[in-house]
This record gives sequence, structure tokens and C-alpha cells, in this order.
Amino acid sequence: MAISWTAGPMELPGAVQYTLVTGSEPTDRWHVAVALPPPNLRKAAGPGPYPVLYLLDGLFTFATAAQIAHTTLAYAAGQLRPVAVVGISPATDDLRRLSAQRARDMTPTSAVSGYLQVRTAYGTGGAHATLDLIRDVIAPHVESAHPLDPADRGLAGFSLGGLFTCWALARRPEGFRRFLAVSPSLWWDDHLLLDPHRTPIAAPDAADVYLAVGELEDGPHRGWPVIEAEMLSTLSGLDMVADLAAFTDRLKRCPGVGVRSEVIPGEQHATVWPAAVTRGLVHLYRTDRSALP
Repeated sequence: MAISWTAGPMELPGAVQYTLVTGSEPTDRWHVAVALPPPNLRKAAGPGPYPVLYLLDGLFTFATAAQIAHTTLAYAAGQLRPVAVVGISPATDDLRRLSAQRARDMTPTSAVSGYLQVRTAYGTGGAHATLDLIRDVIAPHVESAHPLDPADRGLAGFSLGGLFTCWALARRPEGFRRFLAVSPSLWWDDHLLLDPHRTPIAAPDAADVYLAVGELEDGPHRGWPVIEAEMLSTLSGLDMVADLAAFTDRLKRCPGVGVRSEVIPGEQHATVWPAAVTRGLVHLYRTDRSALP
């Protein structure tokens, strides 16, 4: 028997990627990837419209979240609502440019911090503009092109994207029902979101929130990969577990917010995303919510 090989691109079933251009600068180009329930699950998922989760840092987070959404739906025995995932990312593969742009696009204030170990060539404090882009440009387009439910929008992010998600929940939650934030950078601007005087919570009418952090994120000495001594000194005092607990306490005082907050055992900043997004999707979109503790 003759053996032969052919190679071709690997694509995520049920997904399409758009390129959005909003201006003439390199930072005005975006990739917007949309993953619906895949064809082999479409009969079980139904025709839609589907709840939609808008996800920051799409280059790093989209494929994982979309595949987890598909896999979990396949094994959920009808107990998970089908969800569409929309990944949003600057249209570049240059990681230096990407890190500089996300420092601008996901931070709510013009501030500097030693904890931010990236270039800030484009400045900081662009979260308002990014949220406007999602709500006013991206969401209307993808919701008109695909069977998505504009009345059931979610917002999700990891690290700086988690900061963005928590800030949007606290200050500009309009238009979103669900929020998923993993290892949010709540240290930003001297713990801006933990200060009730600087950041009063806007008290949305109703919001369903899932928050998570890795158990080993309570100090940089516990993380992996091992941090060099100079950076370890710079990051001393960083405790993302305590920060998340403090933000959770603030949210629990808001009558319109239902919040589940978890510290995931054995996980650290570099590894927590897959476990947390799995647990977050199940929490936010399971059909038997009335049975939850």
C-alpha cells in the first residue's frame, strides 16, 4: 500500500475572521474572529440566535475559548447553552507591537506602573475608545452578519483584558449581561478598581459575573517560568489573589450583580486561562442555573 502525505491549513470549524480597518494608522487595523457552534453540533445547538461572548486578546485567547466552548457543548447533554465567541485583537503578529498596543487599549487611565513589563509606545488609557469600538462598530457588524443575540452579550478577558472586563463592569456595563475575567490586572493605577472613591461601581441592572485567578498568583516568587532576580524585585508586593478577593467583595455589595469568584488550585498566570475559561463558560451558560449554590 502506497503512503502519501499532503499538507493544508488547519481551520477552526464554524469560524470566520474579519479584518476591520478604522483609520490610516497601523494600530487602526483589527482582526475580529467569530466562532459559531460548528457544523457537526449545529443540529443540537439549533439555529440561534446565540448568546455572544466578546473576547479581548484574541490572538492568544480566541482559539482556546472557542474550542472549549465547542467541546463542552458536545458533552453537555443539552445542559449548556450554545455560545458564539468573538475574538478581538490588533491585526499584527509582531508581539512587541501587540504588547505596546494592548497596554494602551485595555487600560482605563493614563498611568504608569513597574508591574507593566512591556513598552508603552502608544501610551496608556485607551479602554474607553476600545469599548466604544466593540459596542458601536464590532458588535453591530457581527450581529448583523451572524445569528447572534444582541440582548445577550458577554465580555471576557485575561490579565490586562481581565482588567478591561472588570473596569467595563464597574463603570460602563451597559449592553452586556455577562462578564468573565481571568487573572485581572487589578494592580493597575495603584489599585484603581479597588478604591470606592476613585471607582464607584455603576450598579448595572443585572449582571452575571465569573472571576478567577490561579492559586499561585499570590506572589511572583510562586510563578512559572522562574523570574529573574531583578524582575522579581520589581514585582514584589504583587498579590493577584488578594486583589481579586477585594474586587469580589466590592461586587457582592451590588444587588444587581451575581458573582462567582474562584481561586483555581495549582494554576499560575501562565497556565490558568484554559481551566478558568472552561469553568467560566460552564458557569455563565449552563441551563440549570437555579441549581447552583
